[in-house]
Amino acid sequence: MKTITKTTLISLAVASAIAAVPQAAFAHKTGKSHTHSSATRSSSAVSTSSTDARLRAMEAEIQALRSQLNTTNTTAKSALTNSQQNAASEKVVEEKIAEHEAKSKEDDSTLYFRGGYAGMTHNRSDELLTSNSGLNGLGIQNISNGGAGWYIGAGIDHRLTNDLWGLTDLIALDGELMFEYKNFGQSTNTLVAAASTAFGPAGTLGTIQNQITQFTLAASPKLKFNTGTIFTPWVIPFGLSMNVISPPSSGVTVLNPGLMLGVGGEFAVWKAIVAGIDFRYNFTGGDLSYNNRVGLNGIPVRLKGMSTDGLTAGGYFGFKF
Repeated sequence: MKTITKTTLISLAVASAIAAVPQAAFAHKTGKSHTHSSATRSSSAVSTSSTDARLRAMEAEIQALRSQLNTTNTTAKSALTNSQQNAASEKVVEEKIAEHEAKSKEDDSTLYFRGGYAGMTHNRSDELLTSNSGLNGLGIQNISNGGAGWYIGAGIDHRLTNDLWGLTDLIALDGELMFEYKNFGQSTNTLVAAASTAFGPAGTLGTIQNQITQFTLAASPKLKFNTGTIFTPWVIPFGLSMNVISPPSSGVTVLNPGLMLGVGGEFAVWKAIVAGIDFRYNFTGGDLSYNNRVGLNGIPVRLKGMSTDGLTAGGYFGFKF
């Protein structure tokens, strides 16, 4: 019994061992396979992580490139806009320069010649060196034409601004420099006639005829109104005149300053030729209240002060340059 049992136990142990060997081999094989699979999965995970990092880096680079491209596009558009604005500004400036050059080439200044009627507001009778009513008994004649006469002259209008320095296109401003000669007829030098009577029989020294004349030099601003037609009216609001008279006054003075006012207009006749009319008044003051009676060879003679007030009315023609 013991033998059978022992034999049986040995058989069971061998069978168990034989049965355990395949299982251990299978387990070992399974273990190795499991280990290899884990390693493979780990390697795959590492590879995937590296690829994701590269993709993220590429996306970041693409985003950076897009941002850079957008910035470049914005800069290019801004530069194009600025370039267009600069081109427009340059075009406006060029147009203004061309317009200014065209205006500067226009014939705005004028050389003109004047002539017409001249009249003294107060004639020069009863002055020492001209006709004196107190000496009529000596055969002295009064001034032949009572203060009326004629004038001739010339001048230059120089254009200062076409639009009154940007205030308005309707008014241009010229600077005028003008001179004129006025003749008011003849008179007799009463001083020579009186001296002739005083020193001897009447007519011993004879008589001397005078020309009553006046020379005027004036500088004035002249406002010209741009009507857009062939007619251009103008006005002189004020002007300084210097007046030289001949013969001298009773006070033996020959120079008198004055204020000149004027109004007129001109027509564009042909190309650079113009013709116009003007009216001017020259106010010089003078001591008109000065009167004095003196005795000359027993004859009372009245002397009065000088006045060079007067007016002119006439026409002119000129050439623009």
